[in-house]
Amino acid sequence: KTSSVINYANDLNISKNFFDDDQHNTVTRAVGMLGRNARLTRDRNAFEVYNLGFTTQQTNDVVALFSNSHVTLDTTTVDNLETGTLTEANLEVAINSLLEQRTQDGTAGGHEPAVLLVPTSLLKEANIIAKSELRSGTGNNDLNYYSTVYPNLQVRWSPFLGATLGSSGSDVRWILLGRNHSITRFVRQGLITDLVDWRIAANRDYRYVAEYREVVDSISFEGAVGSNGTV
Repeated sequence: KTSSVINYANDLNISKNFFDDDQHNTVTRAVGMLGRNARLTRDRNAFEVYNLGFTTQQTNDVVALFSNSHVTLDTTTVDNLETGTLTEANLEVAINSLLEQRTQDGTAGGHEPAVLLVPTSLLKEANIIAKSELRSGTGNNDLNYYSTVYPNLQVRWSPFLGATLGSSGSDVRWILLGRNHSITRFVRQGLITDLVDWRIAANRDYRYVAEYREVVDSISFEGAVGSNGTV
């Protein structure tokens, strides 16, 4: 599978006079925002892999990351696409799908749920379902299966998964990941920042630069189950 590395580069020009006369940390705040925006851009690009995993983001078998038509090397079909909204019952369906998921050679993958990944709109529901001490949403006092059997199941969220801030996001989709899932971040060059001195600039300005090179890609379907939340 071929992955195209993203090259992020940005800079901030700061006049020498403004730099010399700065008494209120304005330059420090501006420089800090440049680095913060670089990290946010990096995260937005990373979560877009999950957003597009229901449509155009493919794995090495040339179908969408979350699909009911993955095929293993021994021609077994693997379905890692669910349709249910985030409820206790539908989370159980996704967990069972993950537990029984095959690897690319058709053998048992041995995946257990490690991360429930949701947009902001589902953050409360995800924590109630997965983290309550007792069974969620009922008057019964039986133990919560998920927090008891899978105490290390983590609920994680990002605004970039939602419909408002994610360019291809959704407020109803949710994703279950095993610890050894195959969505991978390849860092060719980590975030680097530097202040270029005014003495070597033609306009006598300082220039603060930031750049990184990386790509996040879905190598295979293994260790991941996604629900489009439509039912």
